[in-house]
Amino acid sequence: MEFCQRVVNGVVVADISGQIRISTQNECKEYFDNLVKTYSNTNIILNMSGIGYINSAGIGMIIDTFKKFRKNGGRLVLCRLVSDIAKLFEVTKLDRFIEIYDNEEEAIKKLNEI
Repeated sequence: MEFCQRVVNGVVVADISGQIRISTQNECKEYFDNLVKTYSNTNIILNMSGIGYINSAGIGMIIDTFKKFRKNGGRLVLCRLVSDIAKLFEVTKLDRFIEIYDNEEEAIKKLNEI
């Protein structure tokens, strides 16, 4: 797994790449916990263009992280999901309460409107 953060037009973008599976889920949980600890009262974009696979525990971590951001007055949005993962979010209806954008530019524009 690879993780990095950058700031684009005043919005923190967290890039993650790899596969979220049993062998990497502890590393991912630690990363998501650090995002909450550092940014939970701000807006952040989770750019998932580099994620080719995610297991149910990974989905659970994203939901948990989303809820922590919302509780602390921040916003976590997702962008650039590969088609299989985007379909997973649609089938599970998670796309109804987690904002998902096709690209980073669209997500940044939306977050800067508020």
